[in-house]
Amino acid sequence: MITNSSAVARAATRSTEPTPAELDATFAAFCDENFLRVERFLRARCTDRDLVDEAVQETFITARAKWAQIRGFEKPLAWVFKTARHKLLGQQSRRTRTNTTTTNLDELPPELLTQPTDPREADELLVAWLQQLPPRQAEVFVLFFDGWCDLDIAKMLGLAHTTVRAYKQQARQHLQRLAEQAGFNKPTTGR
Repeated sequence: MITNSSAVARAATRSTEPTPAELDATFAAFCDENFLRVERFLRARCTDRDLVDEAVQETFITARAKWAQIRGFEKPLAWVFKTARHKLLGQQSRRTRTNTTTTNLDELPPELLTQPTDPREADELLVAWLQQLPPRQAEVFVLFFDGWCDLDIAKMLGLAHTTVRAYKQQARQHLQRLAEQAGFNKPTTGR
């Protein structure tokens, strides 16, 4: 009797496990939906596109290897953001640089200082501005911009809820100053 019940339990467990094809399909859909979000999140912190690309690739390779477990998480994207951030920080600490560069408005191509009509141009301009923020403020703002709530951001980045709110406020103010310096004005109301 014991043998039969354990065999039934093993068979039931096997039937609820996804097939490799199902895992591949769900992971591919997850990547399609979130790859650019993760890349934008890291680009807000780091100006080196090669480092960002490497960190994003490594993150999604790691996520694929653990996808059977990660897909069951309440918020798998939060795990991916956190992992991507740690991979980027590890790469930055391994890379020795004597010359750190920050993006200045004077260094941006003039076409980025006009009001962009192409969404990709607008995204590039936003990334350039985000790179001028302190890294934590940029991370918080990108996650907020992607629709994460303050509590989730706090958990992902290991910050206090009030710190997230403060960083978000400071980032908004800094971005507003950069926009005004670039010639973008607040929209006027019709009143």
